[in-house]
Amino acid sequence: MSEEQTTEKLLPSNEEEQNENIPEIRYVRAKTSHRLFANLVDLLIFALIGVFLFIGVRAIVEATPSYTEKFDRMTEIRLDSSLYVEDEGQILDVGGYLSAESTYTTLQRRNEAERHIDEFVEYAYAVEGEGLRDEIQDSYNEFRLSQTYLDKPLFIQTDEGIVDNPDCSADYQRYFDQVYKPFIDEYCQGFLTTRIVEYVDLNLYLSRILVFVEVPIAYCVSGILTYYVPTLIFKRGRKTFGKAIYKIGLVDSRLLNPSWQRSLVRFAIFYFAILLLSVVTFAMPTIISTTLMGFSKKKQGFADYILDLQEIDTSGATIFYDLEEAAVSVVDTHKKPIDFESIVRE
Repeated sequence: MSEEQTTEKLLPSNEEEQNENIPEIRYVRAKTSHRLFANLVDLLIFALIGVFLFIGVRAIVEATPSYTEKFDRMTEIRLDSSLYVEDEGQILDVGGYLSAESTYTTLQRRNEAERHIDEFVEYAYAVEGEGLRDEIQDSYNEFRLSQTYLDKPLFIQTDEGIVDNPDCSADYQRYFDQVYKPFIDEYCQGFLTTRIVEYVDLNLYLSRILVFVEVPIAYCVSGILTYYVPTLIFKRGRKTFGKAIYKIGLVDSRLLNPSWQRSLVRFAIFYFAILLLSVVTFAMPTIISTTLMGFSKKKQGFADYILDLQEIDTSGATIFYDLEEAAVSVVDTHKKPIDFESIVRE
């Protein structure tokens, strides 16, 4: 495959300091495929660390008195509402519990579901008044009357109320699957989570803990451990673990090792302007950065383009910290003369 070569020569900014011992510093640009695989390795490390950190942070939060108090109160409301049952120490939603309970006959399953709905209607009346009770009951009646089987309604309205349609051939399991379980799962649960004020407040509190405490801590710490701390360990080339595996290093516009300040800015741009925004924008920043990496003139991602940094192949090259180190490498008689290849386009 033909490759166009370009040469970048590094000299001190002060021309009076130039001397013949300062070499031309040239590197081979890292292959795009290697860079993508290195990024994938880093992403996997980030995900693993993030999961373990999230589990740890959640365990700490759940052990706090305020969280425990509110969670216990939410569990109490769930059981009082009759939309949840306790089974062997676990709190299960009644729809799923009745579906999985093998000891019930189809008639018992249907009757139990009907009982739980009636009890939820009464619970809503007890805590929120007759307005909500009537709203739930009206929704229940309307839902039952709208259901059909083989073009015949499952229920009919009589002077005594809503009853099973004797002309409908549906069995008890059909009534449970088509009427009672859907109404519990979709309607009753919806009323509980949006109209029972105390439950809404408790759910909002726990959701805020998740969104503003547990997830941010896990995200930020895992990102620092994955994308910034390794650059302080692998200082020469400011490598992450993925970059170290694929022998990819970073150089600045002078073709020298980037400072820790620039490395920190690079981390901030990548982590907060690309990775974080990708979560809420359908990965658009990541797509744009990856496109730049593959098709821009210098094959730079967005952060590298902004900071004028380049990723190079370090398998046969050394990244210098400064001009003095580059000059010393020329006069070191114990080393072969520097013969770096030029930066190339893939």
